[in-house]
Amino acid sequence: MKKKIFILTLIILMMCGCSVDVNIDISNNKIKESNDITVLENALYTKEILRTSFRDYIPIYASDLIVDTVPDKPFSDVLYYNKNTTDLGNGYIFNYSYDFDIDRYGNARTIKEGFRDYSYTYRNDIISLSTDNKGLIYFDEYKELDEVVINIKTNYLVLENNADRVNGNTYTWIFNIDSKKSINIVIDTSESGDKVLGIINVNTIITVGIIGGIVLIILCLLLLKNKKNNKI
Repeated sequence: MKKKIFILTLIILMMCGCSVDVNIDISNNKIKESNDITVLENALYTKEILRTSFRDYIPIYASDLIVDTVPDKPFSDVLYYNKNTTDLGNGYIFNYSYDFDIDRYGNARTIKEGFRDYSYTYRNDIISLSTDNKGLIYFDEYKELDEVVINIKTNYLVLENNADRVNGNTYTWIFNIDSKKSINIVIDTSESGDKVLGIINVNTIITVGIIGGIVLIILCLLLLKNKKNNKI
């Protein structure tokens, strides 16, 4: 009986994989990308192996090759993701983040290496992102990967989307190894599009406030005039 329990426990440990949360915030003419990679230790991958398996320096653009060096080191003419590590006790969360200029995100390593085919354009203040429907390449390359959640958050006006779920101004797509679906989102980043779900821009708020104040003053003057006319 003890032997069966030991074997079952070992199988469970070996099945433990990892998950990725890709959080993209589109605001103020920037695309802020933050990737949380959660990995737990198991019978094959100890914490020490996990700690040394994730690079400190990953170029933000796919056009910059990842060069193997010992130890891992940056090059002066290459831009890298910012890396932060959180110790979970039984594993780690490795975070890679970078703030991209909105017109250069189409070359980001995350999207360029994540999909077999995609299109990213930024023209006339309109962002358009679409991918093929064959799923993420990462599941083919990393067998331990269980799930990838992609969140796109924006206060701009979203014209089109095919998100799995929408919560306020956050659009979410959930991928696993069997997911054969695409991402499609179109965003208006112009001043007129700087609103979503009833949130309006500051200039509009000021204009409405001024108009409301004028109307209130006129009503007060009319009430005072009517009161004087009715006075005995």
